[in-house]
Amino acid sequence: MKASIICCYYNEINLIKTKLILFIDFIKKAKLDTEIIIVDNNSNDGTTEFLTELSHNKDYQEIKFIFNSNNLGKGGSIKKACTIASGKLACIFDIDEYSYEDLLSGLRYFDNHNVDLLIGSRILKNKKFIYKKNLYGVIALTSLINKLFNLNLTDSAGATKIFKLESYKSTTIHTLGFNFEFELICKFAKKKFIINEYPNDYNPRTYAQGKKISPLKDGTKILITIIKSYFI
Repeated sequence: MKASIICCYYNEINLIKTKLILFIDFIKKAKLDTEIIIVDNNSNDGTTEFLTELSHNKDYQEIKFIFNSNNLGKGGSIKKACTIASGKLACIFDIDEYSYEDLLSGLRYFDNHNVDLLIGSRILKNKKFIYKKNLYGVIALTSLINKLFNLNLTDSAGATKIFKLESYKSTTIHTLGFNFEFELICKFAKKKFIINEYPNDYNPRTYAQGKKISPLKDGTKILITIIKSYFI
């Protein structure tokens, strides 16, 4: 089943310089039926220029690039990528903190399982969280989702999410930020789509290394999104 791997970036010049080419080459060598869609979210630190140069490199012509003229947020960027995705699956993946091998395992999971959304769970693997407040936030938000939507998840915030595009296109997602992924879970659950998890290795980076999510600010938005999704 062809998968469209979506990678979104905003001001990540250090990350993409050190890891993006390695990731692309890894996916090429895996010889799975995939495409890579890279979204630049109107960066201003050199990310846009680096990706523009890469898009003109003949060795990477099969990569699809999107350059947003405005910052659409992570969710807005994912939604835009889904409009040009040619796969039956869409995969949200962060190359900085997650295992490439685990990504391949997730894509292969769909060969033998009938599932609409597959979430990579850090809790099922190594529980390696640098910041305890982030771990507690994950547990609290996941517990709320489980209670409201009758699920049995361990890590709703796991950044590897693979889903059927057909199921996604039958669902209306309103949010544009990090909370997009939580609304995706809630809306899929409301439609009684099948949601599973699988173990994901996790090597978190620090805020000094570029980690962006704010437990308080983003956590509040996610909480509101979960509650709104339950009632709307």
